[in-house]
Amino acid sequence: MSFNAFEYCTWFLKHLGKVMVLVVLFFVLLTAAALLSAYSPRISQDGAGTAAASLLGLAIFFFLVAMLTWSYFAAVLLEPGRVPPGWSPFESDEEAALEADRLESGSHRQDKGLTGTGRPRYCRKCQAWKPERAHHDSMLGRCVLRMDHYCVWVANSVGLLNYKAFLLFLFYTFLACALGASMLLGDVARFFKGIDIAGPENAGRFALTMVAFVVDLAFCLSLGGLLAMHARMVWLNYTTIEMFEKQRAAQWPYDRGPRRNFEEIFGTRFWRWWIPTYTALEKARLLDVALAANPRDHSLATTEFAAL
Repeated sequence: MSFNAFEYCTWFLKHLGKVMVLVVLFFVLLTAAALLSAYSPRISQDGAGTAAASLLGLAIFFFLVAMLTWSYFAAVLLEPGRVPPGWSPFESDEEAALEADRLESGSHRQDKGLTGTGRPRYCRKCQAWKPERAHHDSMLGRCVLRMDHYCVWVANSVGLLNYKAFLLFLFYTFLACALGASMLLGDVARFFKGIDIAGPENAGRFALTMVAFVVDLAFCLSLGGLLAMHARMVWLNYTTIEMFEKQRAAQWPYDRGPRRNFEEIFGTRFWRWWIPTYTALEKARLLDVALAANPRDHSLATTEFAAL
């Protein structure tokens, strides 16, 4: 039996994703524990003004934790976007079957169908036609609609139906880390100035504060860069895969301006921008756009979606 390095890497990444879920939860609990340890004495011992400010800061932090947790598990558990069985870009089943037979027999050279050209694209691994912007994900073993990338942190592919949840997870985690680091900064500064000396009775609290502060600061900086990259892709209506493709359509047909590009992912209702789920109607419109046979159909479907 020969050793298959690719299958081993796939197995490793799948199980690594399960561990990363626990790592994310651990970091959230670490900061929560540090903040409660630092601010609980202030709430009970300091004046009313300081206690109110401390309670407000903790309330905002735990609200962000609730939203990032919701967004995170939505990205983990939601179906990223499955190509319907039997889908094809042709007008009839007979034409689709004829083209598939030509590809299988080798009598017709496969047109790779560069992204954005509207040319038929065929996945040999799935033995099926695939829509524009869909890509085969080896981790899931199938094609994913509007695939962005496979993310080890969420143990799932990020695609059409969970990209919004993924972006909101990044956004809420960035805010939570920034708030946590700023709330712990005062204790860290006092410690280095020698105002508070970590004696045996409170050495553990200072160690917890220091570790949480460093972790929050590191995550804040890294997530800030990642958010900036994805903000640019949303602005131009690109996926991560498309941004790094060597060949694509010279004139990108999916860019209809920043507002429509944003609404395609987050919807048109302001209050739903912050929620990591779609309504049944929003989901149906997204699928109509993703399954359009060519970029022109995609543009028309998105215009209808923006009009909701």
